Formats: sequence, C-alpha cells, structure tokens
Amino acid sequence: MLIFTNRELGDAPDESTFLRRFTPGGTRLAMANVARAPKGAPGTWAVSNVDKDVDDGDSLRALLPVFGGTRPVLVYLHGHQNPPGTLFERCERLRALYPVEVVGFSWVSEGCLPDGSELPGLVAPAPVAGESALMAVTDANRTDDSAQALIRRYRQSKTNAQDSVDALARFLRMVGTARLFANAQPFTLAAHSLGSHFLQYTLEVPGAGESLGTAFNVALLAPCTRASGHPDWLARIRPKNQVFVTFNRSDSVLFGARVADAGQVKLGADPGPERLSASQVRYIDFSDAAVGVGGHSYFALRRMPKAFTGLFSRILGSAPDLQPGENPSA
Repeated sequence: MLIFTNRELGDAPDESTFLRRFTPGGTRLAMANVARAPKGAPGTWAVSNVDKDVDDGDSLRALLPVFGGTRPVLVYLHGHQNPPGTLFERCERLRALYPVEVVGFSWVSEGCLPDGSELPGLVAPAPVAGESALMAVTDANRTDDSAQALIRRYRQSKTNAQDSVDALARFLRMVGTARLFANAQPFTLAAHSLGSHFLQYTLEVPGAGESLGTAFNVALLAPCTRASGHPDWLARIRPKNQVFVTFNRSDSVLFGARVADAGQVKLGADPGPERLSASQVRYIDFSDAAVGVGGHSYFALRRMPKAFTGLFSRILGSAPDLQPGENPSA
C-alpha cells in the first residue's frame, strides 16, 4: 500500500522508519510503499521505495498506477493515537473488507511534541497506543494522573493536526491532480475521529476545498470535532456525490474526548438539532446498532454485520449509498 506522511522518515526497512517528528507549518511530504514483512524479517511491516521529499512529479508517478487500477481508491486519514503500524493495520483491513485500493496519510497523532519528545511534567507513563485510549477518561476520574496524561496527549494531538494542515492540503492537491490526470478510478476520502478535526482546519488553507471537489464521496467517520456550528464548515465540503457523517450516541471514546474538552459535544456522538440541510449531506445514526467495544470504529470491525459491510462498501467504494428504488434505513 502507498503511504504519504508529513513525518520525518529514517533509514530503517520497517515501520520504525516513520519517526515521531514533523515540522509545524511545513509542507514537506514523504511517501513509501508498505507491505507485511516476510517471516524472519525485522518488524511487522516492510517499508520500501522511500522518498523523503516528494515533489509533484514523484507523487503523480506513484499515484497514477493506483488511480489507473481496477478498484476505486480510498484515501484514509486516521485519528488520535494511531502510530504508523496501527495505520498500516487499518489500511490493510479496509482493503480486505471493501472493494478499494487504499492510500493512507500518516501524521503525528501519538500526543508527543513535534520533535518527538514526550510532553513535560507527565506523572503517568505513556499509555499503550490505541485510538480507544480515551475510553478511560470519565467525569469521575478526569483529575487523576492517568486521565490527565491521556487528556494532555489528546490535546497535543489536536495541536499537531492543526500544525500539519499545510502538508495535508498539499497532499489533497496531489491526490486531486492524479485523479484528474488518470481519469479512471474515483476516490473517496474517509476521515476517522480526530482526522475530521484535522480535515476541518485544513479547509482554511486556500485550495483545499477545491481539491476535495475531485473526490466522489467524503466520509466523516465518528468525527471527533465540535458538533456545535458544524454546518458552517461542513457546507464547504462539496465532493462530486455526497458527504456522510456517521454518529453513535454510545461512543465512549468520544465521551472521553467530550470530558477532555470541557463538555464539548462531538459531532460523531450527537450532531444535535443543528444539522446541515443539503442534498449532498447525509447523517447516518449507528446508535442502536452492534458497533463493537467502545462504539468508535464500526466501519472496520473484525466481525462486520452484513448491513454495515454493504453500506460502507458503497460509501467507501465511491458509489451512491442508495440505489434507485431503495429507501434509507438509517
């Protein structure tokens, strides 16, 4: 799979070559091909064809075979606490679940400083990496050392995302250019959890919205961004087909984010009554469905309900979610 990133890259042949360092406000991008490491090789993932400073020609040469292939393309933007290996696992799972080729974008979401160092003054040790870490944060324990460590790392991840918007905007332009140049397979952009916060702020960069106009669908999956006022920026996302917002009122990860953000209700937990009324936008409620532990990653469960697989195959595979004569069931 093809992975782009604004991380600095090292020289290792495995996932450790994706470092925890990046330049705030920078536009430099790197890319590499990633595959499962063969038995006996170092690391879990084999990293090859590393380009530490991608120019427009480099990106076009790498993306054209993807857009000229036999399957639609899914561009995946991850959320909080997704180190490179976790992103690679998710991209591989999405490719196995749905009829898509996946291009991932890796950013420094581990809650460290831009130079890769830990936040100063943390009493609790670093948690095991995972996008469900905020499940442990509640109103009752939010002042405990362990919860404060999770909260501070989450807030630093939000800052890192906002400091990476110029790089993401450049990546979206590269994807849009390749899509138009190939004029073959469509693509959908899926932003999960804090990736939606990342995308929201990237819309402020000139040209980012226009680049999204080359996508067929844009899916905000369990978006970890403020519900209040969201129609203002959601209206600026205008792909060729539709924008999808999925939510689950029982999402315990987004409840932890709500506590961390002083009671700010998240779009992926409850859009509220203030919704964007537009033909290109659809809100999909997963609140009463079998959404797995934490209820936050229901698009990539190990055991996907058949109805979920059918719905997300269409959305993430750049197809209309409703076919002629069908009625919405959510």
